[in-house]
Amino acid sequence: MAESLSMIRKAVAASNANPDAWEVVASDESVDRYGDIIRAAGWELKNYNANPIVLFGHSSFDPIGTSKSVVDGNRLVSTIKLAAPGTSPQTDYYRALIEQKILRAVSVGFMPTKGPLPILDAKERITGFEYVGQELLELSVVSVPANPAAVSLAKSFNLNPASVLPRAFDESASAFIHRRRCELELLRLKSGATVR
Repeated sequence: MAESLSMIRKAVAASNANPDAWEVVASDESVDRYGDIIRAAGWELKNYNANPIVLFGHSSFDPIGTSKSVVDGNRLVSTIKLAAPGTSPQTDYYRALIEQKILRAVSVGFMPTKGPLPILDAKERITGFEYVGQELLELSVVSVPANPAAVSLAKSFNLNPASVLPRAFDESASAFIHRRRCELELLRLKSGATVR
């Protein structure tokens, strides 16, 4: 077992093009899958930059690296540094999936500090929220991001951005899910952190 694990670690290390500079769009101002918009000017990064943790799937039990995050125009851009090969079998597993470009999306965990403002449709129904002030708590590598634009920068991984955009799905299911999401978000606004 130890010998095969060592071989995996060596293969991962050899295949890694640049483990210290994985550039991603962590968030932008497009409408996400929940109908929400996160305004880039509202990002508060001071506390995050003091502890710039990168997790897998928003789990505090799965740290896999650190990042440097900055606001660039209407985007939050991050450069992720993955944990070194051999740190643990778990981090080696995620590192290998990232290096093979199987995992290439990220999601932000944040806490609103202002607002948020409800986004209304023509019939005055809440369709989402506009976040205008939010503190970044953590950045996570995820399989499916809430924001379809929260992926590796094309220049880093030579991706076609259209290949990671969501496909259309049943509108009634979407409306139901979104309505439930908005109701839950209203209940959590006063005290909880939000993940995207």
